[in-house]
Amino acid sequence: MNTDEKLIGIVQQGKFHIFSPASAKGKSVRLAKMSIMAAMLPEHDEIDLTKHENKVLMVSSHHCDDDWGYSAEIVEEAGPILTAVVQVVFDPSEVPGA
Repeated sequence: MNTDEKLIGIVQQGKFHIFSPASAKGKSVRLAKMSIMAAMLPEHDEIDLTKHENKVLMVSSHHCDDDWGYSAEIVEEAGPILTAVVQVVFDPSEVPGA
């Protein structure tokens, strides 16, 4: 993924687990506000995801590799009902008792 794209996923154990789009599905990444071209480590501009634990997010990111989503911005956080629906639709194995 190399263009500004909307990602849908869930935060678990401090990482953003991507459900959609299909080109990034299954990746578990950390998010950084900085561009991939920045002359510093992404950890210096990492987005703290702890307050979003177990929540579904829509994230805008310009570039996503195997470890990081760059130029990332949280667009929206889903409430509990929508979080449950997204988990069932995209990844039923994530739903307790499924």
